[in-house]
Order: sequence, then C-alpha cells, then structure tokens
Amino acid sequence: MHALRWIALLVCIIAGFSRAGAAQQQDPLHDYRLPQFSTDARLRQPVTCTALGTPLTDLLKRLSGQTGVSLRASQRVAQWRAVVRVENLPLVELMASLAAAFDLSWRVLPGKEGQPPAYEIYQTPAQAQRERESFERRVQILERALPQALAEAQRRVEKGETGADLFPPADRRDDLVQQYASSLVIRPKLRAAAMLLTPQVIRRLVQGEDVYFSGDRLSTQQQNLFTAASPTPSSMSGAVQGQVALVRWQHQPWYSQLHVSIRYRAGNGGGGSYGTNLLLPPDPQSSSPRWYDTTDIRTVLRQDELRRALPEEGTPPKHLTVAEAIHRLSVMVPINVVAEYYPLSMHFTYPSGAGRNAQEVLQIILSPALYDIRRAGNTLIFAARRRYEHRLCDVPACQIRRWLHSGEWFGLRVQSLREMYQLPPIQRRALGLWASKECDRFGREGDYRAVVYASISDLLYAEGTAVGLWRLLMALPPAAQLRVLSGQPVTVNEFAQVGNLPLIDVSPPFFPFALADLLPREAVRLQATREVTQHWACDKARFGSIDGLHGLWLSKPGESLTAFRRRLREQEKVNCERFVQVEVETIRLRLLTVKSGRIEPEFALARFKQAVPASR
Repeated sequence: MHALRWIALLVCIIAGFSRAGAAQQQDPLHDYRLPQFSTDARLRQPVTCTALGTPLTDLLKRLSGQTGVSLRASQRVAQWRAVVRVENLPLVELMASLAAAFDLSWRVLPGKEGQPPAYEIYQTPAQAQRERESFERRVQILERALPQALAEAQRRVEKGETGADLFPPADRRDDLVQQYASSLVIRPKLRAAAMLLTPQVIRRLVQGEDVYFSGDRLSTQQQNLFTAASPTPSSMSGAVQGQVALVRWQHQPWYSQLHVSIRYRAGNGGGGSYGTNLLLPPDPQSSSPRWYDTTDIRTVLRQDELRRALPEEGTPPKHLTVAEAIHRLSVMVPINVVAEYYPLSMHFTYPSGAGRNAQEVLQIILSPALYDIRRAGNTLIFAARRRYEHRLCDVPACQIRRWLHSGEWFGLRVQSLREMYQLPPIQRRALGLWASKECDRFGREGDYRAVVYASISDLLYAEGTAVGLWRLLMALPPAAQLRVLSGQPVTVNEFAQVGNLPLIDVSPPFFPFALADLLPREAVRLQATREVTQHWACDKARFGSIDGLHGLWLSKPGESLTAFRRRLREQEKVNCERFVQVEVETIRLRLLTVKSGRIEPEFALARFKQAVPASR
C-alpha cells in the first residue's frame, strides 16, 4: 500500500512537469518574460498604442510617458523599427511581445535612489549567435550544393537532356541540387558565372562585398558559355554577344539572392549586358523550409476571424506597404499586432489591393515569405524569417532624416550623397531600392518629395552611364572628390582599381563597354561644374504622377511667384492652390578620354521649402 502511494506521487509529479512543459510550448512569450514581470504591479496597467515603423527607442519613450515606467533600448537595437497596434493590452504583455518579435531580452536596471527599477531591451550574445546561425546554415548549404549542381548540369548537357527532361521528377522536386541544376542547364550564362563562385567568393559576397571578374581571366569554355543561347525559350534578350569584358556578382539580401551582371565588350557587332539571379537556399530549420510560404493561416486566425471585413469600406485601398497591411489586418479582425519591420528590405507593396477580408489580407502579407507569425492570446507576433539579412541592410531612420531634412528644407545635398556612398554596398543599394519605392508612392499622390527619392534611387541603385560616372567620382579619395567638385580636372587612373570600377558607357550609342576597357590603356580625366538656381513649383503633379523635376510645374530661373502664377493660369490653364520654393543644384560631370572623346551627363539635386498658399 505504501509503495502504491509513492507510485501515485511520482505520477503526479511527472504529470505536473508535462503540463508545465506543454504550457511553455503553447505560450510563445514564455522565454521572453522576466521573473520581475509578475511582481512589478506597474507593468499590469493597460496600454493603447499604434506605431507604423517607429524605432524602438522612440516607441519605448512614448510608452514610458504613457505609463510612468522607465523603458529604454540598448544602442545596438535602438533604431530597429516596430509595427504595433494594441488596445488595452497590459504593458507586460506588450514588452514580452516586442522581445518575442525581435528575439530580444529584457533586463532590469536599478533606478535612481528611491526610484523604481527601469527596464532595457537588448540582444544577448546567444540571440546574436542564433540570428547569425540561420543565415550561416543557408550559406553552407549553398557552398555544398552548388558544385554538385554544376556537375549534375554538365551531366545533363552531355546527355542532351532538354525541355521537360531538364526538370527533376516530382519525387525529387524538393532536392536543392536538382533545382539548381535545372536552372543552370536552362541558363548557360548563369552556369558560366556560377563556376566563379568558390566558397571564398561566396563568403566575400555575403559579407557585403561586390566581387568583379575581368573577362581576360575567363577560360575559353567559360567565354563560350557566356555567349551561348538558352536551350529553352526565354524572356531574356538574346541580343547580347561578343567577348565578356566584366562579370560582377553581388548579394541582394532583400530578395535573398545573389545577382550577377555580365557586361560584353563592344565592337564588331557585339556589346550589351545580361543579368540573372541565384536564390539562396531556405533554412531547413525554419518553420517554413521552402522558398515559398507554408504557413497554415488557420493556426493564426480562427475561421470566424478570417471572414471579418470592414463593412463600411468600398474598394480596398491599393499600394499598401507591409506595415500598413499589418495595421489593416489588426483593425479588420480586430486583434493586437506586434511586428519587427525593416523598410529598406521589406519594401514590398500590394498594388492589386489590400484585401477585402482578413483572410485575403493575411495571405498577401505572407506572400513574400517575410514573417513567421505566432499567436499569444489576442496578439499576433510577426517575427522576420531572414532577420540577419534584413538587419544587414538596415539604415537608421534618424540618419536618413538627417540626410534629407535641414530646418524647413527637404531635399538632397552633395554632402549627404557623399555620406550615403560611405555606407557598405549592401546598405547603399537597399537605400536606393527603398527610395525607388518611396518615389512611386509619393509620385502617385502628386507629392514633390517623389523628386528627391527619384534622385536617391538613380544615384544609389540604378545602372547606366550617368550613374556610373557619379559612382566613379565617389570611388575616388575624399580629397580627389572635392577637387573634381570644385571644377579641377582629376586623372582617375592613379586612383582607380579595375576590379572596383563601375560600368560606364564611353563609346558611341549602342556600343557600350566597361570603363575597365579603357584603363590603363589611356588617361581618363574627370571634371565637374556646379550651378545653383532658385525656382517656384506648383504643388501639383504635371503629368498625373511625379518621378522627377520634369513632373512638376516649375518656374524659370529668376521668375517671380506672381509672374509664375500668372503664366500657369493664362498659358498652361492650371490653377495652383499652393507653391513650394525649390533650390536646384545642377552638376555636370565630364569624363574626358583621348580616343573616345567625352561624355557630360547632368544631375539635378532638388531641395524643397515648405508649401505656401497661392494667395501669398
């Protein structure tokens, strides 16, 4: 009888541990709560808060002012941005949800004498290691799979496999090597470029470096592959031909891929460029180990919640950002939401509409496979899947604000551009791509800010002769940059390294080639002229949308506001309600070579002062 009591006691203890373990698994916030959370009564007060991409440091300051609890963010995480919409949620739950969304921790800081303790959100060494490990696993998979895929592709080509034979059978469709091999057979140019991706090169790429290969270093077999046509119909232009001048690989974390650009040497009917991508493998240990999203939305929202909509709304809005779509879902259900948000790499918008009900909204949020979504009570927590890559791209909001805002003026200055070019290449390109999306967004609204974002996009992200010259200028040492901008000619040969040169067209139209073709065979000089003019602009789009200065009604240099308003009304039949002052800095960069002549593209950097009414 005594033994039976001991057995029953043991069973109860085991059952208690099992229930505790199950409770921990069911509560996604368990690992993000401090013991002090349950003893500090101040943290039980309800809070209501909305933030659409607010830096953590600003969000926590707002919550501190609302609750009286001192909350702060460590320097490392202070500028990471959050999307939050909560109503009457206990502060302790919001704190734990923020930590869970970003995979961070809270620590208690002693208050001043006689004051209650403060709380700081920060990243532990273990969390930093976990962030890196997910990305590291994917890179290691690529390093192992790519040589096998190249060998498999070569085997298929030698056997003459074409058409449907190029694709793996259904039972092997999740085989990464087979998928890569199919892409390499279909795209021989990608196969030739992938041969250059040694483990050392891959490491340089994922650490943020652009890697260049001169065409002179390619084998005959590689040169032949770079000019070979695809064995299947392709949407890519087949016009590129000739000898390869330059191959550039770069990492594009916002699309989770490696991108290759191939520039062909001009002459004898050749020339042109070609670009294609190689997706990075998904993390096999993630909740969705595929290139696409596999989330079961029924685990996120109940069936009745999925059907909910906004009854008074007509046509759903279009062109919502990720942050706006998450906010829309929160209002529609309604449900609390807490998300980490990196606008420079989460720049997706939803042009086809934002969804008529919660199910459609949730599906479009999940379509780019950006988030793992967990539910804790009545709160959805959005944790980024490729967190390491998003943070690699991120530029603090306060830094962007400093570059674009100066008192009452909004716009771009040469010094701001020079600072942007000091960013790592990955951040610079992410900033340029984000600016192109901002240009689209403000341009559709007829907002003059689109002009500024168009300039940033052109100078940081776009390709072409004019942009190449600007990048060449920014590749020079600071002292040489200042000499060029002050009007002095500078010979770039003494500074330039062929491997880091941008792609610049310096030959007649339709025969582009890389600047590397000129160096070191002839001297290349760079010189600039600058002019600043003052204008008035009508705060109204000229062609329905704005994507540059030409999209605005702009006064002539020296034309008064009164004369400009009269000309708009009488000649252009335009009634303008508000005007903005515009300062335009025109920069002409001149590239001079002995044999190829010169090119002189023009850049216009615009700065806008606050709008004034037409009655002024």
